[in-house]
Amino acid sequence: MKRIWNLALGTAVLCTVLLCGCALSGPTAPDSAAPTDPLTGQELQYPGERTAAVVIDNAASSTTQWGIGSASVVLEALTESGQPTSLCLAYPSVSAMPTVGPVTLGQDLYWRLLSGQEVLPIQRGAGQFARNYLDYYNLRAVDALEVGRNAFSCDDVWSGAPLWHTSGGEVASVLGSLNLSGALGDHGSSASSSASTAEDSSAISALPALLPQAKEPRLPEPGSRDAEQVQINFAPQSTTGFAYDAASGTYGMLRADGTAQLDANTGAQAQFDNLLVLYSASSLRDDGTTLDYDLSLGGGVWLNGSQLWHITWTQGTDSTFAFYDADGRPLTIRTGRSYIALVSSVTGQELTVLDSAGQNVLN
Repeated sequence: MKRIWNLALGTAVLCTVLLCGCALSGPTAPDSAAPTDPLTGQELQYPGERTAAVVIDNAASSTTQWGIGSASVVLEALTESGQPTSLCLAYPSVSAMPTVGPVTLGQDLYWRLLSGQEVLPIQRGAGQFARNYLDYYNLRAVDALEVGRNAFSCDDVWSGAPLWHTSGGEVASVLGSLNLSGALGDHGSSASSSASTAEDSSAISALPALLPQAKEPRLPEPGSRDAEQVQINFAPQSTTGFAYDAASGTYGMLRADGTAQLDANTGAQAQFDNLLVLYSASSLRDDGTTLDYDLSLGGGVWLNGSQLWHITWTQGTDSTFAFYDADGRPLTIRTGRSYIALVSSVTGQELTVLDSAGQNVLN
């Protein structure tokens, strides 16, 4: 395997150029002016509703995970040194959220990444930095430590460390008592001002898309012949893999031991249209444990349809992310469900991508 930061060196000059010139141009316009889902770029199913996002446990021992197969976007990052990663499952609305869990600590990194979608955070407690973030922006989470069995369930002793889970219906039942709403522009202050004054469901068109997506993007030549096996090593106890399935045209998610990552709701493997591995500089915060990530720019790779593109990402003006190809031109990616990993060189994280012959295409 090759350390990911060595791979990112080739993008450093491009990033400098982007800062000085074309970064403000943004990605190309979507194929249609009709409102689309800000998480997938596909047909809008939940107009006027804000994104609901749940942080779930991803430890090696956590083999029962609900909802991962139906989330529109799954985010993953190493947020605490020496600990396994967590996963953040994002849905277009509370109404779209099935049973999800095991719910775990909220992370400000995920809330920052989803702030443009007026995210409704769902968690089981939070560290100091996540609490500070929510307090600063006057945001309120649906927290299992606050609402307990009114919105969360478990199959074990509640005071132990059970697999706590919830659902859209359960969350919706407590929103009123928490003075929260699942509607856009109707929940108090937000970390994003793009739609904070929205008054009706038409405000969805003002929300930035999480990713610059198009049904038929105009793409440059891919950076590899084929890319069928992916492994992201976040830490010794946290490895996520993917295997391309030609029949469905998607990447099936794998656990660290190589077995399929199953959704406990359906028993089916979690599948994604897009894989995005984004390189980001990170540093330890004052507590010496929590990692902070630079969300301004970086290099990375995008995989879709068994092909790989080298990309540069920045903070966009009309989307949470703006992407550029290896020649510095704005890039859109295909619509669909996405897995997004933020990785850093600080803890020796590594990315491996193999072609159909078993050769590492990143060498």
